[in-house]
Amino acid sequence: MKRNIGYALIGLLLIGCAKDGESDLPDPLAEGNDWDIVIPSSKDQPGIGNTDGLPGGTPWELPEGIAVVARPDKPFDPNPGLLYGNLNTFYADVNFVNDRNVTITVEIPGGLICLFKYEGRTQNGLLTSSVRVQVPPTYPDGKTPSDTTTVYLGLGCLNYSMAFPWEENQQLDTRDYPIGKDMYEPGVVTTDPNIVKLLDLLKGYPKLRLTQHYNPQEMFDEDYKVPEWRVIYTLIQAALWEITDGPGLTRKDYRELVEALEPYK
Repeated sequence: MKRNIGYALIGLLLIGCAKDGESDLPDPLAEGNDWDIVIPSSKDQPGIGNTDGLPGGTPWELPEGIAVVARPDKPFDPNPGLLYGNLNTFYADVNFVNDRNVTITVEIPGGLICLFKYEGRTQNGLLTSSVRVQVPPTYPDGKTPSDTTTVYLGLGCLNYSMAFPWEENQQLDTRDYPIGKDMYEPGVVTTDPNIVKLLDLLKGYPKLRLTQHYNPQEMFDEDYKVPEWRVIYTLIQAALWEITDGPGLTRKDYRELVEALEPYK
């Protein structure tokens, strides 16, 4: 059942995505063959697509006084103000502690890879835009700790054929949301040149900022139709999977994505 659910969602997201053609790197917006590959595939790189290993990249350096901690028993908070990013295939919770006596701005860079931290073949996640989080002091009076600052990163999937973290959600706080609660830890910031090309394309679209949730279980209803507000996110995920698992992104799909992004400037 788990595998069937994964395949069903993948099929839904990838409708209309091109799979053919190879070439050098032509200008994606120039005249030319629709099936020219304008962003190559990275499916053979570690931790990407169906390839084992850890993805490559550079360390994410936290500001002085800031630490990321695990909060396995903290319930998911559906407040949309806690949701960060511009892609929402699934969420990962990140819990910050601030040991300083002032509020610190933490920049989470676009390209941060969140790694599934348990055994099993479950998606790694990619943050597709830089976000800033205000983290107040954890010890406001110097003695008594307040709660952690917990946010939810909206992520894209890096592994077409692997499981989604929300497939087994049964708890009251998680069952209607695409959250992988306490399943992920921040890893490196990707330096993969092909993924970086897609991230560069996604810059400058502030209206992609996530402001509402979706229930992933609804996608398996027979009469399900992707809500209009989610169409752009399915297109971005489909483009990412063409790079991580497919032959690369074609000129046709690149152009269609550029056109679809226009209203989000």
